Amino acid sequence: MLHDTSIPVRFSIIDYLNALPLNMAFKDGIFGDEVNLHFDFPSQCADNLASNRCDVGLISSIEYQRIPHLLVAPHICIASRREVRSVLILTKKPLAEVHTLALDRFSRSSAALVQVIFHLRFGRQPRFLTMSPRPEAMLAEADAALIIGDAALRPLPEDVAKIDLAAEWFQRTGLPFVFAFWTMRPNLPTDKISAMLLKAKNYGLPQIEQRMPEIRARWDFPAEEIQHYFRHNIHYDLGDEERESLQRFYRYAEEVGLIKHPRPLRWADEGR
Repeated sequence: MLHDTSIPVRFSIIDYLNALPLNMAFKDGIFGDEVNLHFDFPSQCADNLASNRCDVGLISSIEYQRIPHLLVAPHICIASRREVRSVLILTKKPLAEVHTLALDRFSRSSAALVQVIFHLRFGRQPRFLTMSPRPEAMLAEADAALIIGDAALRPLPEDVAKIDLAAEWFQRTGLPFVFAFWTMRPNLPTDKISAMLLKAKNYGLPQIEQRMPEIRARWDFPAEEIQHYFRHNIHYDLGDEERESLQRFYRYAEEVGLIKHPRPLRWADEGR
């Protein structure tokens, strides 16, 4: 059944710093009453789509393989070519000696990437715990901890090693890692939604420099740290390399047993 265009489209959006260029247009209300917004953690965005509590979601890339019938918005993602700085393993031991690892309970793609990295490097998995993202508490329970998003950009314990997962992925594949992208239900006016999302990205990216005092006050990070993060650690274009990286990631995720029979990416601009 096609979506009733008189009803606002329900969006589930990540409210981390790394998603700011993609969600600023929505926060600023440029789409008016066409949209109904809900800001969530990455894991909740996927759960909302899976349970039909939203129509469009900015979801962790691994979740595309777990939720059927979704379409991917073209040209937009959250990715990193080398160091991302906001997805880290904190470890008290060399990674080869880690036997327990606490996962951030709000993460899906990064948690999957941890398992892929252990598979590629060591051919084994540690025992995983799922915890709230409090580094000290996580490291009290496990040899290492996965920290993502804004928590990873804040001051962290100094007596542990910090391993950047995007850098680990790049070292082994030569490809950027895609952490998240927009997906939507196929009953929507997909061309219109895709154009809206691209407009939001093109609106948000220039705003980062223009509204730095406001952003700095909201996130309480130094301006130079925010600027470096957006200029050097994160990017938002989903091109050929990002597509290749996603296919590679899904293949490894299948090897680890995280998904079964990876589905090809279905794009919202290629029809139903």
